[in-house]
Amino acid sequence: MNESPALIVGGGPVGLSLALGLARQGVRSTLFEAKAEPDPHSRALGIMPRTLEIFRSWGIYDRFLAEGVLLTRVNVWIAGQTKPAAQIGLGAFARLSAVPGVLVLPQDRTEALLLEAVKAGGLTETMVGHQALSFEQDGNGVSLRVSSPDGAVQTYRGRYLVGCDGAHSMVRKSLGWELVGKTYPTRVMLADVRLRDERDQLPWPRLAPVRNLALAALRYQPECWRIISTLEQGETEQTALENSAIDRRVSLLFGPGTYEHLWSNVFQIHCRTSPHFRHGSVLIAGDAAHINSPAGGQGMNSGIQDVHNLAWKLARILAGAETEPLLASYQVERRAAVINNVDRYTDFLTRFGLFAPSLVQKAFGALVRNGPRLGLISFFAPKIGMLDADYRNSPIVSGIGAWVGRRAPDGDLIAPDGSSLRLSDLAGPQPVLLLFDDGRLPGWDVARVAQSFAGIHDLKIVPLLSSQAAKRTDAYCDASSKGSLWNSWKVAGGLAALIRPDGFVGWTGHRPFPLELERGVRRALGA
Repeated sequence: MNESPALIVGGGPVGLSLALGLARQGVRSTLFEAKAEPDPHSRALGIMPRTLEIFRSWGIYDRFLAEGVLLTRVNVWIAGQTKPAAQIGLGAFARLSAVPGVLVLPQDRTEALLLEAVKAGGLTETMVGHQALSFEQDGNGVSLRVSSPDGAVQTYRGRYLVGCDGAHSMVRKSLGWELVGKTYPTRVMLADVRLRDERDQLPWPRLAPVRNLALAALRYQPECWRIISTLEQGETEQTALENSAIDRRVSLLFGPGTYEHLWSNVFQIHCRTSPHFRHGSVLIAGDAAHINSPAGGQGMNSGIQDVHNLAWKLARILAGAETEPLLASYQVERRAAVINNVDRYTDFLTRFGLFAPSLVQKAFGALVRNGPRLGLISFFAPKIGMLDADYRNSPIVSGIGAWVGRRAPDGDLIAPDGSSLRLSDLAGPQPVLLLFDDGRLPGWDVARVAQSFAGIHDLKIVPLLSSQAAKRTDAYCDASSKGSLWNSWKVAGGLAALIRPDGFVGWTGHRPFPLELERGVRRALGA
């Protein structure tokens, strides 16, 4: 019988990201993908700042930048007009993150780059053309039955099984769970077209002002454009896909001319979530666990963030950490993030941007146009960039302070050797204990703290000084003369903080004594 620490069902971006996240932790996995060939369609196009932060921590960020288009500013154009209808700067992302914008890259290229990284890691066995049929779990793990391309059925054994197998997930259905929520009444058409003339140089994203029809397009690679459209009154799924319907939309957006029709589809939009993300040693992630409106571009991204949350926890469990608290925290953290953040945001954009009456759409458009002047972009940047997840109700999160359970505030640091780096570079794949040494931490000695956590072999302990106090050569320091990082963490009266391998704050304490610190850190890491 074939054995592996982790069995992954589904070789899309979520399954590949889980394999890569596990490999970054030194964990082997076996991945099963039913399709013999990659899906050639572009599908999801936007990679949000939070997901790009994850790619940066995995060392693949530059490879993605080289393939896609990083948007640091968005000018929205109306077809036929000579100046943009709205100019939206994304500079707020650069103030929050090492990633300054949103990357436009078709999903087939995202999958290809992730697969390339997975293969380079050497810790994942990729079984293409292998259909997962069924599974059974017991007290020691999971047995998975798989059909190979020649029809032979084999059994694979793993400590854990993760279903990343999409909205029609075999894994989820075998557990008896359905995706619960709502389906929007109006269908949406997506179409990819190729323009080989001067229209390919038109600015984007662009909208076409048509009564009772939401119609937009963006360019996702040279000559290739994605059209997003609601259906007109009286249109059916079949008539919307006819050449005449696509011709009309292309003409409204780009003007007259020839084009090549690459792909199109009409689908319903759902906002649905599984009641559970985990049962015993079996877990689900991505579309297998939740589906939502494509408005806002957060679907694929939320799935990748699911498995980034899960990978380090599985790795620590396999290394001997406590199983139940860490696995329970995955369901609590990610299900709440999907429902409270992703679903609410995409539902708002769908109802007021796509399906609202014309008058409401105009009011929504006016709000978007005036957003920069009103400061709305800075206010909504964490939500747009998916930097706003909150895990405070997690069973492994504890302590006091504004950042407990949230993504750690990032910023520039100066290392002891004088080099520059980001705070986020210190975390992942290992956890980091930050000691904000402003002279008010009671009786701290780094060597003594390290001795307390000798059993957590990969914990990195980082003394951190403000720019005003940066005299010690063994400490990192805030690179800003204004102490911006110090201020964002709200350091007052001494602070210690544990940053988990996924970049979230698992515990903080103000002037903590050694026992308090040890309890908080061990709880956050399941140690």
